[in-house]
Order: sequence, then structure tokens, then C-alpha cells
Amino acid sequence: MARARGSPCPPLPPSRMSWPHGALLFLWLFSPPLGGGGGGVGGTSAAGGGSPPATSCPAACSCSNQASRVICTRRELAEVPASIPVNTRYLNLQENGIQVIRTDTFKHLRHLEILQLSKNLVRKIEVGAFNGLPSLNTLELFDNRLTTVPTQAFEYLSKLRELWLRNNPIESIPSYAFNRVPSLRRLDLGELKRLEYISEAAFEGLVNLRYLNLGMCNLKDIPNLTALVRLEELELSGNRLDLIRPGSFQGLTSLRKLWLMHAQVATIERNAFDDLKSLEELNLSHNNLMSLPHDLFTPLHRLERVHLNHNPWHCNCDVLWLSWWLKETVPSNTTCCARCHAPAGLKGRYIGELDQSHFTCYAPVIVEPPTDLNVTEGMAAELKCRTGTSMTSVNWLTPNGTLMTHGSYRVRISVLHDGTLNFTNVTVQDTGQYTCMVTNSAGNTTASATLNVSAVDPVAAGGAGGGVP
Repeated sequence: MARARGSPCPPLPPSRMSWPHGALLFLWLFSPPLGGGGGGVGGTSAAGGGSPPATSCPAACSCSNQASRVICTRRELAEVPASIPVNTRYLNLQENGIQVIRTDTFKHLRHLEILQLSKNLVRKIEVGAFNGLPSLNTLELFDNRLTTVPTQAFEYLSKLRELWLRNNPIESIPSYAFNRVPSLRRLDLGELKRLEYISEAAFEGLVNLRYLNLGMCNLKDIPNLTALVRLEELELSGNRLDLIRPGSFQGLTSLRKLWLMHAQVATIERNAFDDLKSLEELNLSHNNLMSLPHDLFTPLHRLERVHLNHNPWHCNCDVLWLSWWLKETVPSNTTCCARCHAPAGLKGRYIGELDQSHFTCYAPVIVEPPTDLNVTEGMAAELKCRTGTSMTSVNWLTPNGTLMTHGSYRVRISVLHDGTLNFTNVTVQDTGQYTCMVTNSAGNTTASATLNVSAVDPVAAGGAGGGVP
């Protein structure tokens, strides 16, 4: 005998057919009504959570695996069906006409792990819409009509690992947009084509995030990502970034893969990738790059795969270091990465096949060398060392023989991205000669200056400021 659709109970087994009439009357009087307690089936809305928990499959859906897998795709549903079985673990509501996700819609689905609401017309998600979903780990909302991030609706999703919001007309991402779901591992915000603003604190609280997609979001600058201390994969392709600055990836010391394809990148400044100590794969293909700063990849000790093809590379002395780097890093396949676009004599040649015989190279020129400086202890100080191009690398040799590069710090002393040696608070012990060393593929040029630090006169200091506390 086939099971009645919508009935909460299976048909009586043959052994019960011969029971006395009194027993059958008793069962009829005390058995629950058919249809899941009056909640209805099919397209009937579950809004407000008015229906009691159901155990049968809604008429508009198909169920399998003892109703733990419920599929309601392409059914022209305007609302989430009522009476979704309580033991559902996978619920697919894609490609319908649902516009609003109401409060407590899913509150009886405590075992639900995957909820797919993509390719609907969802424009509003009410606060509390995802109440009662302690087991949910994947929430898909891509290809809808959301204009804001439904931050408050994410409350209590303590096990959420994946959130998909791609291809919604979201215009801004506010501060702490996802701090209610610190458990997130993957966040897909790709194709937010109307995005105009991302707050500096937008990603605060996402301490467990491993993957972030911000591809095709019309970004002109890389947003603040310092809160993503465990991020391993970052997708930034398809944006309008043009310039990659030092500090753009500050704090991303765990990042392993960075994708920047078709991002209109024309310039990458010196030291721009210095924070990416764990980077293994970098894709810069299909951009507008003609050269890269000398030794740009040197701090990336784990870099194994780099994609540089489809850029208008100008093959002169500025790319010679890159040819050497490719030979050393990918010696088995130096043709994998990039071809020269200019000059005409080298057009079509692979950068990894070039050597110094192809160029006439000159050592770098220091256009603003450091000058001697007299300061009093406790003051800030700077020693300039400016070159005519960002394609060089700049290091400093201190009086005690320590070599300082960008990204290396000696308590109060650091090398800025433009090559300046910066002192935040000089002491008498800082006195001495400092040497700037500028390097390119042809050689290096040096310039020195002396820093003289005078001790503070305790008598004068006491008279002027009432004494040192």
C-alpha cells in the first residue's frame, strides 16, 4: 500500500487490520490529524513558524534519504514551503520566486546543514530569519536582489562555515558586517557590481576565515584586510586596481594563494608583497604590467607558482632580475610565464630565456642622497635615499654593521617603502655613519651620511619643562 502524501503516519500494517473495533476507535480518536497539523503542504508559507514540526515531504518538493534531503527547485515558489521535515539536513530552494525570508521560517530545522536559496528574488531577510539553525554550516544566497548585507539575520549561526553572497546588488559593506559569524571559513562576495564602499572594519571578527572572494567588485583599491589573520586564499581578479601599494596586504602572513587576473594592474610598487611570507601561488596574468620592482619576490620564500603571461612586458634592464629569478625558481619551464611585448627586437621572446647580453644596463642613480643630520635625543629623524625609479631595491647599513631592509625593524628604526630610513625616537647610541645601498640588475650604488645625536641638557630640560618626570 502506498504511503499517503502529507500523512504524518504510515498505513496500518496487516496485523492491525484485524484489531477489534474498539481499539481502532481509540487510535482514531487520539491520532494526530493528517497533513502535518494543519500547516498545509506545497506552496503554503512557513512564515512566522506557525506550523508544528513536520515529518512528511511538502507537495512542491521531492525528498530522499528518509526526508533528510529536500529539493524544491524550479517550482515557482513565492514563499518557503511549510512543513519541511524536521530531520532535513539538505534543503535546496534555488531558482524560485522567493522575495522575503521571514522570521523563524526555519526554526524547527535543528539538523539542517546546507541551505540553498540562490537564484531567487530575495530582497529582504528579516531579523531572526535563520533562528533555530544550530547545525547550519553552508548558506547560499548568490544571484538574488539583496542591496545590503543582512548582518543581524546571521545571529546564532554558530557553526556557519560558508556564506555565499555573490552577484547581489549590494552597494556597501559596513563595519562588522560579519562579526556575528566568526566561525566562517569561506566568504564569497564576488560580482558585487554595484559595490561602492567597504568600511575599514568590514571584516573585523572573521578570525577563522580561510577564503575570500572579492573578484569583479569594481574595486579601485584593496580594502583593509588586516583582521583576516588566517586567510589563505584571496580572489581579487576582475577589478580596476591599477596600483598595488606597500601595505595593501598587511597582516596576511598566512596567505598562500593570491589571484589578481584581469585586474587592470599597471604598477606594483616596491615592497608591495613583503607581508606575504607564506605565499605559494601568485597570478598576475592578463594585466597591464610592463616591469616589476627589483627583487619584488625575494621576501616570498615559499613562492612556487607565478603566472605573469598576457602583460605588455617591456624587456629592458628592469626585467633582467626577473629573468634570473625565473631561471632559479622554475628552471624546468622558463617559458611558462611571460613574453616580451617590447622592444621590437625582443618581442615574443620569453623573459625567462633572456640574459644580460640582450641589454646594456647601468647601475642605479641616487637622485636624492642622504645628508648629515644633527638632532637631539628623543626627536624623530629621517635619512632620505631617493632613486629615479621604483624598479630598484634600497637597503641600509647601520654603524654597527646591521643590514636593514624594508620590513625589518630595530625597535625604533625602520626602512620605509620609498627607501627612507626612519627613526621614531633617536638616542645617543644611534650616532654614526649610515650607508644607503641601491641595487638593480646591473649593480649597486651607495651613499653615506652621518647622524649626530646630542644628549639632552638636564638643566635646560628642567628649566623649560619643570624637570623630567
